[in-house]
Amino acid sequence: MIHFRTINAETDKPFILELHCEIIYESETPWARKEPYTEYRKKWLSTSQPEQFFSHLIETMKDHRTIAEVIEDSNHNVLGYIWVIFQDVPDYHLTIAEIMDLIIVSAHRRAGLGTKVLKYIEDRAVRQGAHLLRSETGIENVASQNLHRKLGFETYRVLFEKQLQR
Repeated sequence: MIHFRTINAETDKPFILELHCEIIYESETPWARKEPYTEYRKKWLSTSQPEQFFSHLIETMKDHRTIAEVIEDSNHNVLGYIWVIFQDVPDYHLTIAEIMDLIIVSAHRRAGLGTKVLKYIEDRAVRQGAHLLRSETGIENVASQNLHRKLGFETYRVLFEKQLQR
């Protein structure tokens, strides 16, 4: 049995930053993952990025529609967290719910939890007025891509990157 609770800015910050760092590393292009995760993590934590990321998350929580929740089991063990923001596009009369993070702790991946969480997000997004649900994943995260397709997501944008020689 899983349940969701609102992110607590003080107590949840350390593990959210750890999980976010792990997932951005896993979503990086192959050239960016040439350095070991421990080095990547050390560098990332030494930049302003963690604080900017977390400040943005907390800022978006001022919108009552934002879904920023920790996923826990019945023993209150953390299984991951989700962060979904809403954007209104008045000229088109639509609201987009964008999944900023859906991160499952590695020990609990590939056990159906991602499917349950995505369905939970979709249900909440509909109840909160969204017309579209968007999500992004890394190019090599085949498991995530397959999960999205299985649940009816379609590719709507392709992002290109080229490493420049200097």
